[in-house]
Amino acid sequence: MCCPPSPWETEPNFRNRYCGLIGCCWAGVWKDGAGWTAPLDCWRHMALSVWPGWRQCCGWPTGGLLHRRRTLMAEDESAQASDRETLGTELHVLDFPGMAPVPLSRYLKGLGLLRLVAEQRDPDAVGWWQGEQFHLATVLNRGELESFFLDQYRPTPIVTPWNGGSGFYGRDEALSVIANSQTQRWSVYRQTIATARSILSDLDLQGKPDKADKRELVQACRNRLPDEAVAWMDATIVLTASDVAFPPLTGTGGNDGNLEFTNNFMQRLANLMSPGNGEQTPDSRGWLQSSLWGNPAPGLVKGAIGQFSPGEAGGPNASSGFSGDSLVNPWDFVLMLEGVLLFAAATAKRLDSSSKAMLSAPFTVYSSGVGNGSTAETDEGSAARAETWLPMWSKPASLAEVAHLFREGRAQVSGNRVRRNARNGVDFARACATLAVDRGIDSFQRYSFLMRAGKAYLAVPLTRFAVRRQAYAELLTELDTWLDGFARMANDKNAAHSFPSALRRIRQSIFDYCQYGGPRRMQSLLIAVGQAEQLMVHTPRAREGVRPLVLKNPQWWEAAEDASEEFRLAQAFVSLRAGDAGAIRSFLSPVDPTKYWQWIEQEDTARVVWQSGPLTHNLVAVLQRRLLEGVRKANASESSDTRPSTKELGGSKPFAGRVSVPLASVLNFVYGRVSDVRLGELIWGLLPLAGVNPPSKSQHELRALQAVGSWEIPIPWAYAVSKLVCSSNVQLARVFGISQVPVPAELIPRLNSGRVEDASHVAVRRLQASGLSSPFFHLKRIPITPQVEGLRLAASLVFPLSTSDLRHLAIRTGVIAEEKEKEVPVLE
Repeated sequence: MCCPPSPWETEPNFRNRYCGLIGCCWAGVWKDGAGWTAPLDCWRHMALSVWPGWRQCCGWPTGGLLHRRRTLMAEDESAQASDRETLGTELHVLDFPGMAPVPLSRYLKGLGLLRLVAEQRDPDAVGWWQGEQFHLATVLNRGELESFFLDQYRPTPIVTPWNGGSGFYGRDEALSVIANSQTQRWSVYRQTIATARSILSDLDLQGKPDKADKRELVQACRNRLPDEAVAWMDATIVLTASDVAFPPLTGTGGNDGNLEFTNNFMQRLANLMSPGNGEQTPDSRGWLQSSLWGNPAPGLVKGAIGQFSPGEAGGPNASSGFSGDSLVNPWDFVLMLEGVLLFAAATAKRLDSSSKAMLSAPFTVYSSGVGNGSTAETDEGSAARAETWLPMWSKPASLAEVAHLFREGRAQVSGNRVRRNARNGVDFARACATLAVDRGIDSFQRYSFLMRAGKAYLAVPLTRFAVRRQAYAELLTELDTWLDGFARMANDKNAAHSFPSALRRIRQSIFDYCQYGGPRRMQSLLIAVGQAEQLMVHTPRAREGVRPLVLKNPQWWEAAEDASEEFRLAQAFVSLRAGDAGAIRSFLSPVDPTKYWQWIEQEDTARVVWQSGPLTHNLVAVLQRRLLEGVRKANASESSDTRPSTKELGGSKPFAGRVSVPLASVLNFVYGRVSDVRLGELIWGLLPLAGVNPPSKSQHELRALQAVGSWEIPIPWAYAVSKLVCSSNVQLARVFGISQVPVPAELIPRLNSGRVEDASHVAVRRLQASGLSSPFFHLKRIPITPQVEGLRLAASLVFPLSTSDLRHLAIRTGVIAEEKEKEVPVLE
């Protein structure tokens, strides 16, 4: 059968009348501010739609099938009239101040409300989150909704006969009240209790089952209990290949310390309705109005709320005295556990013999002690059960859609054609940043089940995480292999305490980038990685199982580019070409000079010159060592007769770079106008990119960078003449047409010792010896530029300039006449 033409093609106004409803057609119409008018027929069949997003169905967007059904139903006037009579003519949109994302109990109440209304009263009800409150669109008004819960609601028969405190062992008042009740509202509950008792009798269990008997008991309950009770089991206990496991949302199989959930559920039901006729108790209406609408509640019941609402758990400072009791609204507790049932099928459906139960629960992963100031490294071990990310959606969704969302609830880490399930909170954040989560979700409320009150676990709200794509988040996949190895080393019991701290900083930086994005946070991540490498430099044992990190995607440069002076200088430094001196990374970290992606077999302590001192000292040390290594390599080549005849001593100078830095940026460094601390951190952070060419800039961009401020900032004479000497031979040939200008051995030491004037004379003599002259060379100079340190002048020579900027220096020093200046190609 061929589908009719899509209304998206045949009806121009279709998009205006139908808006996305998490993959469904919106069927209500807002008219003149008077509220929702009668819903269209497709509203009643939302369960036919498929979460998430728009998908093609016979040429229709998701929800198009509903419109088709509406069209067919319109042909049958009697069916349409029957629908109106059944559904009513007015749709009510109700908001519930008593149901919010925080604490966990209130979130679960919202789910419980939607589930019960849709299953027992209005199958077409839809719910969503807006303004920190749960909203429900239903044919029931406020009064009818209250009447439904007070007079018609049938509790889900939840039991846990495998728990010692469930009421099945010994005489328990709450369980006996339900078992001996007469009301029809509890009929399925009575049947469930009777079946559970029969199972216990058949297995000859007189007390709490041990580990061996528990598995057999759970299997028997799953086979014989009513379907309504099995849904609770799916959310509470999971059968593995050889044992039982517990999803963290319901503690240890429906038990949280001394609090047994199902027994307390029965107690709260007895507070709300009469066991004889099922009528409401005197306080039930007031409690319900407080739970739904946030009204002041009458006297609450002394009882435990457990991990779901830490603020209501009582204890020290919980009242005007030294301590207070835990008080609970019975309707809060009942609706909360009814909402837990939406976490059911996913635990069983997604489980396999190698998976852990907590990773089989919807949106549940291992805990990460990052992303919130209240967490720490210790919250990643036994002090945390897991963490759960609860979805928030702002478009109306039916129970079928929400159930599908939780049944398929998962998040995947994707990037560079790699996709895997999220393992921890950091992975989940990455999934949100790459949109590798179920569509239709606006944000997640993150909870972690942490040991806080003694040995009790509490559902601690951590972060509201918006689902939005962050540019370059896919690049993080390139860190995975290295980060896994570093984590194994850092978590080893023999590792120094500084390594777990470094690992935490990296994970925190990843989390922050996924949440907020931006080049500064990407820089923070790279800096954290650089700090980890600095630790490994001084710990040979740590390098045994962790190779140097090498990043190969040039988009890392774009992701971290913030146009700051510090970034430009660090980028130029790490982009210095190896030449005869070897890889720039080998002067900071013990890597092979020719294979910077692996540690050197026999550590050359003389080569690694970067220490923990000031940045300028380290830059000068690297500069001097690179000059020395270049000389050594040249001498070795000369002695073996493999050196080209045109090469002279000092001819291969290690000043060429893959990218140049604007002259203005170098001058700002000379005058101390950049942050040495951040520059040093960025140098270490960008080392993994040392072998990657940054994306090339256009000639227009290069000229703009070179022109910014370079004519306004005074140029120290000592820097100008020294840089003309300390430049690559390729650039010197382009600017002056000469083959080389060797670096005098005494130039850098004199600058380093503060003898700036002497160093200037050395540089001038070297230029003259190479055939370059200037009318300014013989003039007596009066200092008019700000005083600068010789050490900073020496350090600044390590940064490569563009050929245009080098020519600019030649003009300013008089080596080249200004009228002869012409366009020259820029060295990439």
